[in-house]
Amino acid sequence: MLEKYSYDYEHDSKYCYAGSGVLRNKLNISDESDLRDAEREITSMWLLRLKAEPVRGSFDLDHLRRIHRRIFSDIYPWAGKCRTVDISKGNVFCRAMYIGEYARELFGGLAEENWLITAPREKVPERLAYYLSEINVLHPFREGNGRTQRLFTEYLGAVSGYHVDFSDVTADEMIRASADAFAKDYGRLNGMFARICTPITVSEQRKAIGTFFGVRSVQMKMLKEKK
Repeated sequence: MLEKYSYDYEHDSKYCYAGSGVLRNKLNISDESDLRDAEREITSMWLLRLKAEPVRGSFDLDHLRRIHRRIFSDIYPWAGKCRTVDISKGNVFCRAMYIGEYARELFGGLAEENWLITAPREKVPERLAYYLSEINVLHPFREGNGRTQRLFTEYLGAVSGYHVDFSDVTADEMIRASADAFAKDYGRLNGMFARICTPITVSEQRKAIGTFFGVRSVQMKMLKEKK
């Protein structure tokens, strides 16, 4: 489990039970350790399912929100909703009041890059690393950002021609790489993505594009014109 360190400013009355840092949850669990165990068990099952049955979308904030909702809706009443409090983990993430604005700029840039479909093949892992780091800066949810953004990145990798496998990425490696990228030093993160990204076949890429955008989409046409 990659997310093993806590948020600063985690004691807030909207999301936490009174006098504690335990998030209000549908399971009515008030012990932090018990909640983490239950969350890990439930989300692990959902993540496996959503790898096999992807959440369709256009790789924007709405898509990210729907992924989060599917992973966490059994646990948190605010699953899929952007946070309304400011949080940090060493670095201060995007202020809650600017999440929408930052997201429009970020995902607008991804659309301008044609969702990496037309990017030079050898450049894709670095661009995936960049977008993962920027979504991490955005950090739109009160909890569960890491799992959501990694699945989103796996989906984006597929439409851009790569299988992305986070299974051998340790918590320490992710924390260090993300912290460096927060400061615009992408060396660790780029190295990590060079290791965890494996090219897929054009047929597999075509299938992924069809899943997310449709078989008659402009994105499918982009792939055909690239060849």
